[in-house]
Amino acid sequence: MAFYSGTDGRLLIDGQEAARVRSWSYSATQATLDTTSLADTDRTVTEGIRSHSGSCALWYYADDSGNDASTLLRKLIKARTVGADEGIAPESERVTLRLKIQDQTIGGKYIEGEAIITSAALAMSVGEVLSADIAFEFNGAPTEVNI
Repeated sequence: MAFYSGTDGRLLIDGQEAARVRSWSYSATQATLDTTSLADTDRTVTEGIRSHSGSCALWYYADDSGNDASTLLRKLIKARTVGADEGIAPESERVTLRLKIQDQTIGGKYIEGEAIITSAALAMSVGEVLSADIAFEFNGAPTEVNI
């Protein structure tokens, strides 16, 4: 049986592989709806709404592909459109993310979906490479799953 490590992980942003990925994570949660009635002695539940979210950490690295941390940062962080009006900037953009495990198959194992970037943080320290931590939430169910 094969195992996978961080070196097998890839992140695709709008169909292009990200330049330098430090890590990514994905979480799917299932809410439950209470179906207990007055005569029941134990709580019963049924499936409710699912949600899909995750995060990734990218080195702030630029190569010839141009698909780096700034690609995701620009989806959320926008400058004012009118210099005198502090509260007006373009709306955030959605992005298609593919969280991929490069295994021995042609396409690899992956989860892909349309995502909304919910937070972005830059971290710079002496002796460290500048990195960006990005959190996201899928809009609806994943568009493709091969896990």
